[in-house]
Amino acid sequence: MNAPDVYAKTALPDTGLRNYWYPVLAGWRLGRKPRAIKILGEDIVLFRDGGKIHALQDRCPHRGAQLSQGSCLYPGSGTLTCPYHGWTFSGDSGRCVAKLMEGPETVIPPTTGVKSYPVQEHLGVVWLFVGDMDAVPLSDDQPECLAEDGTWHGFSTWRTYHCNWRVLKDNLCHDLHAPFLHRNAPELVLQPIFPHAVQLSAEPTADGRGVGYKARGGISKAEYPGLGQFPPQRETWYRRLKPTGRGKDIDPTKSPAVVKYGYLHRQSSLLPGITLIGRPSGDYFMCRWVVPIDATTTLFYTFSRFRRRGTLATLRDRLQWIFWLSWTHDWLFSDQDKRVLERVKSQRETLSRTDAGVAAWRRFVAEHARRPPANHQSDRQAAAE
Repeated sequence: MNAPDVYAKTALPDTGLRNYWYPVLAGWRLGRKPRAIKILGEDIVLFRDGGKIHALQDRCPHRGAQLSQGSCLYPGSGTLTCPYHGWTFSGDSGRCVAKLMEGPETVIPPTTGVKSYPVQEHLGVVWLFVGDMDAVPLSDDQPECLAEDGTWHGFSTWRTYHCNWRVLKDNLCHDLHAPFLHRNAPELVLQPIFPHAVQLSAEPTADGRGVGYKARGGISKAEYPGLGQFPPQRETWYRRLKPTGRGKDIDPTKSPAVVKYGYLHRQSSLLPGITLIGRPSGDYFMCRWVVPIDATTTLFYTFSRFRRRGTLATLRDRLQWIFWLSWTHDWLFSDQDKRVLERVKSQRETLSRTDAGVAAWRRFVAEHARRPPANHQSDRQAAAE
């Protein structure tokens, strides 16, 4: 008997939201040989041929061999050949174009083939559309800081988390764990602790693609009867810096992010599993993309994006990421989350005031997650029959 799961009552499927684009692999990691990946529970093979990337179901329909063990036997043809009996498949359509062990005269039914997936390379990353409908333009699923490469530049990193994607995404819904869990992270240890006990609200973003969070008020320290002060005195004497970077909140009336660029939320959650975290300047965004591998494993992509502001500013941004953000945040800061999340048990929960953002995200997904058009679903059912 399966243990109860708090997500059973939500519209968040255990292997992720279909009908969206996802970042799945750094482009430089896909070389001459086919590469096997798993995304949203589906086994997929990626391969390059003639400068183009293709994505197919990683299972030969003949006898079930893995196509990722095969090769591009005919370079330039855009095909992949199974290692077992030489069945060869078009990378564009997935259709079987040859059965090498049966001779060139063999008649191949047009329905013989494997599923093909829409795939693109952008920002040095391979993006894959997994779903039950025609792919939307890649830019439809990307926030501005990723889609507009001429305006933004930056870096990307990835980590594998051994937890369900929903656990990881809930962690990014402004649930106020940061003032506690991350209070001694290297990039924050000398700053005042983030305000907590704030008034947290969530509202749909202007473009309708997600939920934006606003935090008002809050305290930096308080006395708890029978316990003492939080944070304890031993954790406060060395916090001498003013809030900077992640520690500095957005001013809804004065921050350039709002006044100059019109960004209404410092942090937001976007479909299918994106978290955007900005700065008061409006010149930097951290885009964190939760990519379900299967029900127990998640790929966590982080994009650090800087607004292009000239050669010297670009150089400064790159040096800041290389020598500071890459290890203080993308590595050490995130590892504090990773250690906790990989041991979360989601059989039971008691939501509280700090979980307003989590509840809002779950409701938004239930109401707004992309679904195939009704006529598309009818066509698929008719084809199956």
